[in-house]
Amino acid sequence: MAKETNLDIPSLRIFLETAKDCNMTRAADTLGISQPAVSAAIKKIENKLGSALFDRDRRPMQLTTAGRLLWNRAFLILEQLDDLARSVQNSIEGKKPDVRLGFSDCMGACVSPLLMNDLLEITENLSGKCGSTPFVSSLLRQKNIDIALSSDPMEDLDETHAIHFLTERFLFILPKPLAERRKILCTQDLISAVGNLPYLRFGKETFDFVQSERIYRSLHFMDTRRIEVDTNFAMINLIALGKGWSILPPLSMWMAREYIDKVEFIRLTNEATRRYYVLYNDPVFEIISRKIYRFICRIFKKEILPEMEKVCPALLEHIQLHEGSI
Repeated sequence: MAKETNLDIPSLRIFLETAKDCNMTRAADTLGISQPAVSAAIKKIENKLGSALFDRDRRPMQLTTAGRLLWNRAFLILEQLDDLARSVQNSIEGKKPDVRLGFSDCMGACVSPLLMNDLLEITENLSGKCGSTPFVSSLLRQKNIDIALSSDPMEDLDETHAIHFLTERFLFILPKPLAERRKILCTQDLISAVGNLPYLRFGKETFDFVQSERIYRSLHFMDTRRIEVDTNFAMINLIALGKGWSILPPLSMWMAREYIDKVEFIRLTNEATRRYYVLYNDPVFEIISRKIYRFICRIFKKEILPEMEKVCPALLEHIQLHEGSI
């Protein structure tokens, strides 16, 4: 028969307080209980686990291997449990939640100001961090943010929930004067048009690098000069100046729309796309994530897409808003 190993939460809290500096007397004083009560709680866990948590022969006593493992895991579990309890209590009491958001670069530039304004009405404390897609994914993995707006669905994590709200198609971007001088009807025309013009791309640390590089290779370009840049603004600016060409989706162009009349974009023959998601790990944030999804759909429908129609209506053919999917 398997040994009963269920650990009660009060005993775990006593263990964690003791494990901070491996001192039962100090833990007892902090918790307002007797030292024998501290010792009994720890002994109770040790009996259930069948392993000592402290090496009591050493002075001062030290955590054993089992004790260090329990310390690392129990600390995170109880922290999440406390967060869950606070969120549930706040919900019951009608209080507004605290939310930490992460935005990938495009979402940060296009959506974050309007979205944060909407969220001020339904949150108590609100924070936002912007960066590359891998950076935002790492923040969500490490629980440094609660919700992410990103193109990485994080399919490697079973606990991650992704709400798909936007799809955009990758496009071939080149200087407008160059496109106007050439009649481009096929991929070979594209290759001939750019000639020896450098290929502009993001660094390998970005999420779009792999897909854009795959598209580049599928077009069978000869080895050309490649230049790495770190922002959409810099890339579109260089293309507008006639210094290179690139493979980008519409929102990347929209981030530098002051130059959009100086570049030309052409649909690629393949159907390479970039998809955007609202992502969260903790079920506590499901309700507000769905609200964020609806806010984003409204922002695109009422603000971004109408503005895009005024400035560059052809871009709208390459963006699909997935409104009403939840």
